[in-house]
Amino acid sequence: MFRIKKRLLCCLLGLAVLFVAAGLYRGGARMAQGKRQQVQLPILMYHHILEDSALLGDYVITPGQFQKDMEYLKSKGYTTVLPREVIAYARGKGTLPEKPVMVTFDDGNKSTFVYALPILERLGMKAALAVIGIHSEQYSLTADGNVSYAHATWSELFEMENSGLMEIGNHTYNLHELSSPRRGTLRREGEDLSDYRRAIYDDLSTNQQLLQAATGEYPQFFAYPYGFIDPDADEVLEELGLVLTLGVAERVDTVVFADLSSIKKLGRFNRPHRADTGEFLEGIFSQMDPESGE
Repeated sequence: MFRIKKRLLCCLLGLAVLFVAAGLYRGGARMAQGKRQQVQLPILMYHHILEDSALLGDYVITPGQFQKDMEYLKSKGYTTVLPREVIAYARGKGTLPEKPVMVTFDDGNKSTFVYALPILERLGMKAALAVIGIHSEQYSLTADGNVSYAHATWSELFEMENSGLMEIGNHTYNLHELSSPRRGTLRREGEDLSDYRRAIYDDLSTNQQLLQAATGEYPQFFAYPYGFIDPDADEVLEELGLVLTLGVAERVDTVVFADLSSIKKLGRFNRPHRADTGEFLEGIFSQMDPESGE
């Protein structure tokens, strides 16, 4: 009788071990599967922050509005992420928070340094800044630091990048134009493909080198001027290591684990002065699929 009970106890213990192992396996499988699920990523696009009410408009907001936007994101449980974090996830080497959001600034205006950085520091939030190199180059050589129109200097870009709260990216060296010498990075009508790619390469590589020299970090993301996207430039961007690219189409994108193609030509929502914080952000959140994401 004792032997039978002993065998029964051993069997029960064995079954318990198997159940625990199976549970751990399923849990691990769920975790691995969860990590590979698609993540919805809303991206906000800012340009200029000023206190002068006469200059406010579609691309200029007040410091107070920017702070309210950031506070609202925190109150809704969103965590700001940098392009390098999204790139790591798309490479299959990193994770993203449950509710990620990317805050981006275009152009490299000095106001980003003067107004945005202190707000990000106070709130512990992050943002990306796509820089037009020629403007930072010019304002680094002059004492004119009028925040209404000046661009961040090399030393200010260094401080922003090395704060750990901002990541500097490429917005072309000198192609941020509507018509001359070309429309952003678009290929001209009748332009030879090799000539076009050489022109784009020369401009973007110049900016890459300047920004790396200024910040100590090689830029990994690119924002298309005016959202002018030309697929003929894709090869150049890839060659220069500009892995994540940003457009201006207003949509929420889906980033896929271990899929770099999912972080190309990402959509963004421009933040105009006329919109209330809640109105602007809830309009974005309403476009998100509650069934999608991690």
